[in-house]
Amino acid sequence: MSKSIAQLSFPKFVDLYADKSIGADFFITEEKQLLELSEYPYRSEGYIIGICTRGTASVEVNLQVYEAKPDAMLLATPFHVLRIYNSSEDFLCRFVVFSRSFLSENNVNSHFLESFSYFKNTSTPVIYLDHENARMLMDIYSLIQLKLQRENHHYRSEISRSILTILLYEVASLYEHQHVIIKNKQTRKQELNVLFQNLVFRHYKEHRNVQFYADSLYVSPKHLTESIKEVTGKTAGEWIDDAVVLEAKVLLRNHDISIAQVADNIHFPDQSSFGKYFKKHTGFSPTEYRIKANS
Repeated sequence: MSKSIAQLSFPKFVDLYADKSIGADFFITEEKQLLELSEYPYRSEGYIIGICTRGTASVEVNLQVYEAKPDAMLLATPFHVLRIYNSSEDFLCRFVVFSRSFLSENNVNSHFLESFSYFKNTSTPVIYLDHENARMLMDIYSLIQLKLQRENHHYRSEISRSILTILLYEVASLYEHQHVIIKNKQTRKQELNVLFQNLVFRHYKEHRNVQFYADSLYVSPKHLTESIKEVTGKTAGEWIDDAVVLEAKVLLRNHDISIAQVADNIHFPDQSSFGKYFKKHTGFSPTEYRIKANS
């Protein structure tokens, strides 16, 4: 597959994976090998609920690395930057992908998706289910697929949307239960790290200094840096730089955007300062990276 995909558009997603779909807004797959782009990150236009059915892989979401293994569930949004690599030969996933517009069609509440905590850009994107709950979700997948096959049914879209809503609520119950368990096990420094990471992925475009995040969390820059280093092995400043560079890499792989526009998008004063920053952290100029990533 071409390495040129940085923003995986819904039509492209459908072309690559869909077994049965409703237009370019909703589809489900059989067990398939998920997209692998090596070191090249990408975003999806769709919302993804995927379950690993076989094998293993490393899944990086917004710079955090998770292990994909049987019954692991991926909850990805258009806010997430994804990278899937180190997959075993037998690695397979089954997944549902849908657009915001598909879910909100005929729905009075246009912000329905916001009611699910796991679809916020600060949520934990990979959780580990027990086999019984994973099978329960897979049964819902099978029901969706069955309904999608009835292509001449007058209410095919409405029925599929209703079953998708059931899936969203079932996932919400599983997510909230596991999230409580995870939260109860966290130390104070781990809690601080979660709050810091959430802030970084909301503000990294505008704020690249540790002081802003320390002030927002009511701690000193020294305490923040030491705590984050202890928990993650990287300093607070390194996490901020990594988030900025990750965004730059995604944007640079889109040839419709000039390098000057990339610099402006991540709030650099000019293309020159962005170029120096990018080369310092990657070893490549923006132009060199663009050529390398799309070759």
